[in-house]
Amino acid sequence: MHKRTKIITTVGPSTRSKEGILNLYKKGMNVVRVNMSHASHADLDEVIDYVTKINKTADKSIGIMVDTQGPEIRTAKSSDTLELKKGEELVLTASKNLKGKKSLQIDNLKYVKGIKKGGKISLDNGAIELKILNIGLGNNIACEVLDNGAIAGKKHVNFPGAKIKLPTLTDKDKKDLNHALKKGINFIALSFCRTKGDLKTLRSFLKKREDGIEIFVKVEDQEGLSNLDEIVSNSDGVMVARGDLGIETDITNLPYIQRKMIRVAAKYGKKSIVATQLLESMIQNPHPTRAEVSDVANAVYEGADALMLSGETSVGKYPLKCVGYMRDIALNAERSKTLKFQDGFKQETDWHTLAATSVELVEKINADAIVVLTRSGFTANLISRARPKVPVYAFTNDRQTQGKLSLASSVENLFMKFGANHEKTINSAFNVLKNKLKLRGRKKFVVISGIFSDIYADAIQIRFMD
Repeated sequence: MHKRTKIITTVGPSTRSKEGILNLYKKGMNVVRVNMSHASHADLDEVIDYVTKINKTADKSIGIMVDTQGPEIRTAKSSDTLELKKGEELVLTASKNLKGKKSLQIDNLKYVKGIKKGGKISLDNGAIELKILNIGLGNNIACEVLDNGAIAGKKHVNFPGAKIKLPTLTDKDKKDLNHALKKGINFIALSFCRTKGDLKTLRSFLKKREDGIEIFVKVEDQEGLSNLDEIVSNSDGVMVARGDLGIETDITNLPYIQRKMIRVAAKYGKKSIVATQLLESMIQNPHPTRAEVSDVANAVYEGADALMLSGETSVGKYPLKCVGYMRDIALNAERSKTLKFQDGFKQETDWHTLAATSVELVEKINADAIVVLTRSGFTANLISRARPKVPVYAFTNDRQTQGKLSLASSVENLFMKFGANHEKTINSAFNVLKNKLKLRGRKKFVVISGIFSDIYADAIQIRFMD
C-alpha cells in the first residue's frame, strides 16, 4: 500500500549496521539521519557506506540527512551521572571541579547572556528544571533543583529567554559538513536557525557544493519563531524540532506552533518535518501510548511531508517496531483529508499552476498514479506540494536527484537511465513499474515528462498500462 508521508530514522547504536538500516528500510523508512551532536566522523562514514551499498540494489533509494550540532549548550562530555534531589542547591559552572559545592560542568557556558535571578534553566530536554538563585564570579550559576532526577554528560541545557552568543554554524559544524560532503549526502538540517542570515552563512560556506542538497531549518527558539517566514521562505523545508521548542516556548502552546510552522511551510511551497518524542515511550516499551498514536496521526492530518524518529531508533529497544507502527499510523491517517494548508501556496509561475492542475486531473479522471520523468527533481517536487492522493512515480537518471526525492511527500523515487527516444523511455518506465514494483492489471496514469528540460514539461499525457 502506498504511504504518502515519509519516515526519517535517526541511526545510532541500536541500528548502525547494514542489516539494521536495511531492516528499517524494509519496514518503511525513507531517510536516515545522522545527529552530529552524538555521532563521530567514523560513525557517519559507516552509515553512508551502508546506505550506499543498500541503494545499489534497492528499487527506491534511501536519503541521507546530516543534522548539525549548532550552538548547543550541553553538560560536559566528561561529566559523571549526577543524582539531583528537589530542593538542593546545584552550581552550574564552566570549571571541571568546583570545590565544596555540588556542581555540574557545562560547555560553552560563557556564551549564555541575559539570564536573571529567578529565571528557569532546563536540563535534558525538560526532564529536570532549575531555578536561578544567583549568578556569581566566573559565570557560576547557583540554582535550586526543582525536580528529582539524574543528569549525565552531553545532555541538553536550555536557558529560556537567554541569548546564546554563538554562531548558528559553528567551527565543529563546518568540520562535520566538510567531511559529510566528501562522502555524499542529500539533506542538511541546520540547528538553531534564527535568521535568514544563518542560511546565507551556510550557503556561503557550501558554495557550489550545495547543488543537489536540500537545506532544512530547525527553528528552536523565540528568535527563530519571530523570523519564521523569512527563514522558511529561504530554505528547502522546516523541521518542527519540538524538544527545544517545548522548552524555549510555553509547552502548552507547542501544538499551535507546530501547526503554524507546517502552514507557513506550505504557504511557501516548502517541505515540513515533525520531530521529537513522536513514539518516545517505545525507547523502552514494545508498543506506543494512545496519545503518541494520536500525535503521529495529527501530524499527518496537518500535511507534514515527513515524521522523524530520534532516540526511538538510535538507542531504543524496539527500532523496527517503531517504524512499523509509524508506517501503519500514517497509512490509516492518510485515509482522511489533510487540513489543506497547501491551498495557501501562491502559484508563482504557469508551471506551478500546471503541477497543481495535474493533481486535480488525476482526481477527475480517477487515475491510478502520476508518472514523472525528471532530471533535477523540480517537476516531482512541484507535484508533491499539491498533496496528490495517488502515488507519484518519479523516474530520474541522476542519483543525487533520486536521493533528494526520498523526502518528497507522495513520491516514489526511482532510478532509470534515459534514452534519446522519448517513447522508449516511457515504455521503460512502465516496465519498471510492472517488473520491479509488481503493478498488475490495467492502470491509468497521468504522465508528465521533463527529461529534455530541467524546468518545463515536454509532454503531459494520459496513458494506460496493461
